Amino acid sequence: MASPVWVAAAQRLIEKRLWVLGYTAEDYPEDQRSLESMRHYHTHFDAIAHFAYFLREDTSLQGELDPTLIRESFNYGVSPLVLIHNFNGQIFDPQPLRSLLSSLELQERFMQNLLNLLPNGVAGVHIDFEGMEASYRLAYTSFLESLRITLHTRGFLLTIAVPAKRSEWEAPGYDFAAIGRTCDAITLMTYDEHYSGGEAGAIASLPWMTQALDYAIQYIPHQKILVGIPVYGFDWSNGSTIMIPMNDISTLIKQTGARILWSDPAVEPYFYYWQGRTRHTVWYESELSSKIRLGFVKSYRLRGIAIWRLGYETNRFWQAIDSKLK
Repeated sequence: MASPVWVAAAQRLIEKRLWVLGYTAEDYPEDQRSLESMRHYHTHFDAIAHFAYFLREDTSLQGELDPTLIRESFNYGVSPLVLIHNFNGQIFDPQPLRSLLSSLELQERFMQNLLNLLPNGVAGVHIDFEGMEASYRLAYTSFLESLRITLHTRGFLLTIAVPAKRSEWEAPGYDFAAIGRTCDAITLMTYDEHYSGGEAGAIASLPWMTQALDYAIQYIPHQKILVGIPVYGFDWSNGSTIMIPMNDISTLIKQTGARILWSDPAVEPYFYYWQGRTRHTVWYESELSSKIRLGFVKSYRLRGIAIWRLGYETNRFWQAIDSKLK
């Protein structure tokens, strides 16, 4: 098969030895933090993956692109990827994936729906299908192979996000070897080791990330891997767990008078504070812990990093990227 004739934004990425990719999303209507981050820091990164469309059961795509974000990414020379996901606002919903992967007819319809929505100038597509069930492992691989052909024929990249796993028994719905052969770049989601619905703990401890990378590079070409870098923390208590952006952590520490502690095993900061009779536990990624994690790019000879998400980070975080990667 002849090599694809890439669109300009895709060619720009292919020629870059190292990628800094930032995810863009909205946590609430009119959330402009990703856009503002791109306006301030666009010289520090190469691509965005825009959390744009939810896959519905009939394989139609619900959502919309932020035209300002896409237009300004073009102006700044940042290559945009259109992200398709199965997050319904509360959970990563398995039902649309079951529908899509059970029917070749629905897969063809999905690809046509997708092509109709891709604006001129984007670099390609980023697939973020989470919670893939083991029974759909082969069907998912086959679907990605068909999608790659469809996109490459038109000069678009196929990129993807996959869970961090340390053995074949974790997240068995994802065949890393097949995904590594098929996709052009792969975000390893090395974050949410401890998550909002579980017990308090490190967002991405260094040993856990190391184990996930050690497993991934056995199956995925290292030059395709983007290591996931979180720029947030979680505040656990008896009530609902709250996500806190990196750039809001210092305010919370000042308001509560908390003392920052450091976990040597996790290589990550944390602290406690009391609100009335309720004890809160906060683990988070700081500029220092992020800077240490950026060292994985060189030690594992990776393609780069993927940041969740733009708008949460601080100026000092970008300084750490420049000092470690640029």
